[in-house]
Amino acid sequence: MAMETFDVIIAGGGPGGSAAGTFLARSGLKTLLLEKDQHPRFHIGESLLPHGNDLLREMGVWDKIVASGNFLPKPGAEFWVADGSDSTQFEFARQLGPKYASSFQVERAKFDELLFHHAAETGCTVRQHCAVTRIDPQPDHVVVEYSNGKATQRVRAGWLVDASGRDAIAGRLLRVPKLPTQRSVRLATHAHFRGVVRNCAATAGNITIARLREGWFWFIPLQGDMTSVGFVQRAAEFRAAGLSPEASFAGAVARNTYLAERMRFAEREGAFRTEGDYSYCFGSFAPHPRILLAGDAAGFVDPIFSSGVMLALKSGRAAADWIARQPDRGLSPGAQKKYTREIKRMMDLYLRIIDTFYDKAGFELLMNPQPILKIPGAVAAVVGGNTDLAFRHRWRLEAFYFLAWLQRWLPVAPRIPLLAPGPQTQSSPP
Repeated sequence: MAMETFDVIIAGGGPGGSAAGTFLARSGLKTLLLEKDQHPRFHIGESLLPHGNDLLREMGVWDKIVASGNFLPKPGAEFWVADGSDSTQFEFARQLGPKYASSFQVERAKFDELLFHHAAETGCTVRQHCAVTRIDPQPDHVVVEYSNGKATQRVRAGWLVDASGRDAIAGRLLRVPKLPTQRSVRLATHAHFRGVVRNCAATAGNITIARLREGWFWFIPLQGDMTSVGFVQRAAEFRAAGLSPEASFAGAVARNTYLAERMRFAEREGAFRTEGDYSYCFGSFAPHPRILLAGDAAGFVDPIFSSGVMLALKSGRAAADWIARQPDRGLSPGAQKKYTREIKRMMDLYLRIIDTFYDKAGFELLMNPQPILKIPGAVAAVVGGNTDLAFRHRWRLEAFYFLAWLQRWLPVAPRIPLLAPGPQTQSSPP
């Protein structure tokens, strides 16, 4: 039996894979999209950014997202100190303008399924329950082996796009060097809850980030009464405490006034989940002339600024563009480096501001935005997902980073006495 042949194979049916599949199919390339699970399936990373709206419109899926009624509008983001002593808010309409006034909070099972089926409607061949198990790269093509649980199939294509998320199939199987992107390894413990206290109507869809000394919490309101709540902390401190993830989560809530207030009526739906080793970057995002990495398969940025889906969509689009420009020949060594730089530039934009968030002095400055030099607008542009910053934003961001450095010694913003961790004792998880 002859081996099935495609122009492009995509591993992974999340946002990055579906974006790549949509654009590749639209360009006339015969594309196969393989998803290891069956949609709908759970995935964390539920908050979109306004500057990602443009790409969803280009994909032709925006109207479907709006019409579905499944997703809660997100007008902004707010940051709190976990003891309730200070807060600040980024209002997208005021700081980004009417075009980027809102995005969505999404239950990823529904969102990813919608994008996956949209790729199929665009002309992409989609197959579910098909896990890639082997990659055999050749100079002018790639052979991919996948299993559907019953049998193993082999298919051939001119290109492979790895959008397999943190499974990182190509990077792992090809043994591409993997580098940490932060000094501290962190652990996230999260679950869905009903009854979490929400904001008033105007800001009910905001994502809330609450900072405490040992980490931070997210509150992402979803459609209906469901809220995604997660606790991110240093993995070393978690291990040293000797508690279960659930007990660590509950203890942090109990010790912090603002967290306890938000969670006082909360009832957990389903089990807690944990995520570790989630901040990394492969040394090359084009490890072979005909293999491109996209989304979390290339690297994963700490989720503090909700950049994951947006970066996946943009890198999926970038991979499709590179392939569509030269479908019959692979990338030169120079082009492989250029593709890597293109995606890494977007990641680095977030890595730098994430480092500032984790730095106490940087967080103090973030929590006290002043109109001087219009710096808050530049910070808001990044928080809103703008990865193509104009010069007016870039130099203001540099000024922000300088002030964050200066804040360590000279308080240009009020000091915030973050609560001490205190003793971590066994508590019943909510």
